[in-house]
Amino acid sequence: MQQRTEPQPCVSHCPLLQTYRSEQCGYFCPLQDARYYSEECEVDLRDPIKDYELYKETCQELQRLMAEIQELKSRGVKDNASEIDERRVQSCVHFMTLKKLNRLAHIRLKKGRDQTHEAKQKVDAYHLQLQNLLYEVMHLQKEITKCLEFKSKHEEIELVSLEEFYSEAPTEISRPDITLTEPHQQTLARLDWELEQRKRLAERYKECQTIKEKILKEIEVKKEYLSSLQPRLNSIMQASLPVQEYLFMPFDQAHKQYETARHLPPPLYVLFVQASAYGQACDKKLVVAIEGSVEEAKALYKPPEDSQDDESDSDMEEEQTTKRRRPTLGVQLDDKRKEMLKRHPLSVTIDLKCKDENVLHLTFYYLMNLNIMTVKTKVTTAAELTTAISAG
Repeated sequence: MQQRTEPQPCVSHCPLLQTYRSEQCGYFCPLQDARYYSEECEVDLRDPIKDYELYKETCQELQRLMAEIQELKSRGVKDNASEIDERRVQSCVHFMTLKKLNRLAHIRLKKGRDQTHEAKQKVDAYHLQLQNLLYEVMHLQKEITKCLEFKSKHEEIELVSLEEFYSEAPTEISRPDITLTEPHQQTLARLDWELEQRKRLAERYKECQTIKEKILKEIEVKKEYLSSLQPRLNSIMQASLPVQEYLFMPFDQAHKQYETARHLPPPLYVLFVQASAYGQACDKKLVVAIEGSVEEAKALYKPPEDSQDDESDSDMEEEQTTKRRRPTLGVQLDDKRKEMLKRHPLSVTIDLKCKDENVLHLTFYYLMNLNIMTVKTKVTTAAELTTAISAG
């Protein structure tokens, strides 16, 4: 039986192999001493449009070959087997071409995605850099705004006027040849002069504080001396009482009168002081005295003390007043009159001795509610005085 020889593939009918022949070996990459085939290198050298045209041509050739194989099989002739095998081989070659084109398309797609990813990363990096720059711009704008709105402390300082500055400040500080033409240097010079003046005032303040402390120490020493002097004066006054009585100089009695006068109302106090001064200076026969209860006068200025006893007493008084009859109109008027004419517990008496030995007694009262001062007069004749003396 004669062995059947397989038909060799016709390379001339394969467009892909023809393309391999036409192109140079740019897609063969060296690996040490050997060379290997790289489709990734081939993708860079191939044109996608030409590959697309090759894809369409290959598909058309496959359709044609399949149609011819179908036609040959439909005839049923045994001599057509060699032609069918030849067309099968050509179809396989075209399938290989489609697979290669598919691989190239996937490689090209992967490279496109990688390039897109790299470009996206670059865009993201540029965008991040842009955001950083925008943030820096915003920060710089805020700093510029702060600088423009900045208010220096020297604006709150009241500096001397320019005329006073140039007239009083020394030339080393004022520097009129520079400051008159440059406002900034002028402000600095005025601040220097203000600092110099404040230093002088601070030194003067320290000196005044030292003098003040020295004076305070002297005052404390004198206070201690005066506080120790008071008991000695009291002992001297007690020892000098017989001398005062013998010389008719009642200093102790006058002192007691002035102590009592402290509790007088203002009008009576003024009257007492003026009358006493007049009697001591001009009329030795004028006698001024204070009458009344000092304790009652002190009680007027004391705050009322709240206690349970006072409350119980006031409750009892209210119950008693409610039990009593309602006072008549005349009684109410009398009570109001008494309240309005209420006198101060202390009064001032002035005795005037006339040339005919008659004595005029003046008693001054102060009505607290009406805020007026009244006087009560009385005349004692010389005959009454002699009668009273002889009767005594």
